[in-house]
Amino acid sequence: MADERQFSPEDRALFDAEVERLRRQELPRAREEEIKAAAQRAVQRDLEEDRANYRDGLDAEVARTTAETAAEERAEARRETPSKVLMLAILLILLIFVLAATGQLRTLFGSGDRADGRLAAKGLLTGALGGPTTTPVGGAGSQAVGPLFSGRGNPAAGGVDAPGSIVPLVAGVDPFFWPYYSQHDGMRVFGLPISKVVDVNGRRVQWFERARLEYWPEHAGTPYEIQPGLLGREYTDGRDFPKQTFFPSRPGLIYFAQTSHGLGGLFLQYWNAHGGLDIFGYPISDEIPEVLEDGRIHTVQYFERVRMELHPEFAAGDNEVLPGLLGRALFLNEPKSQLIPPPKPTPVPLP
Repeated sequence: MADERQFSPEDRALFDAEVERLRRQELPRAREEEIKAAAQRAVQRDLEEDRANYRDGLDAEVARTTAETAAEERAEARRETPSKVLMLAILLILLIFVLAATGQLRTLFGSGDRADGRLAAKGLLTGALGGPTTTPVGGAGSQAVGPLFSGRGNPAAGGVDAPGSIVPLVAGVDPFFWPYYSQHDGMRVFGLPISKVVDVNGRRVQWFERARLEYWPEHAGTPYEIQPGLLGREYTDGRDFPKQTFFPSRPGLIYFAQTSHGLGGLFLQYWNAHGGLDIFGYPISDEIPEVLEDGRIHTVQYFERVRMELHPEFAAGDNEVLPGLLGRALFLNEPKSQLIPPPKPTPVPLP
């Protein structure tokens, strides 16, 4: 570049004039660019402010909408609650009617005569009847616990008054069956009651530990209006006991041609002392060994209505011969006693 100091005054004047011309030429362009840049910065600031305001507006709208929705849902829930409660109440009433119509309502609450029978058939009374499976008469747990019923009749028996309206002295014995029970040494022969009066095939009955008492209206007014059920035959259904060879009956030993079995000894004494044929029926086996509920072998004999058991541990006492707990076994569907194949009875020598 030429040194400006070498310019003549005339060149210097031309140089200055050219610089001034260029400055005047570039200045508008520079100002224009500066103005554009400033405008762009202003627009950017405005856009940022608009975006911020827009975001704030959206957040406020979301918060307001959320609050309104929650309030509407609460209001809707309050409006629907009465109708839902009413619907549930209607459904509950319908369910009660259905249960009552089908007889299930009384079963669910464990009340009523038929309910006791169904519960017992399912084994649901086992806990209430826990204890020794062979309870001596008069032993622990066999005592009368005082009157259970008072006044005339008993709702569980359909309001039927017992003859003379005698109040039972053994808890649970229905007034209708109490006279028969008490007249036949019921505690010893029939045991404690294990059900209320129930209907079995349309017949009014009550279950006891050792028996089932049944009402036979077709024999009303006779000694057979009330009878013990044929539990011995029911319990041994399907079993075939060897028959005894005929022999002439003699004192202390009887042959029953009706079933071809004999009866003698302690079992005959018990049979005679506690009602005989009317209470126990005919023998359907001779004396046989059998494993009973206590796990021991006992000498037993089956009759139409009972199983007599020999208990030598009570020898010479009132409990040496006991009726078996067939009522309990059938009512609760308990496992049957263990069968030992009975031997053929020893023929009785002819006189």
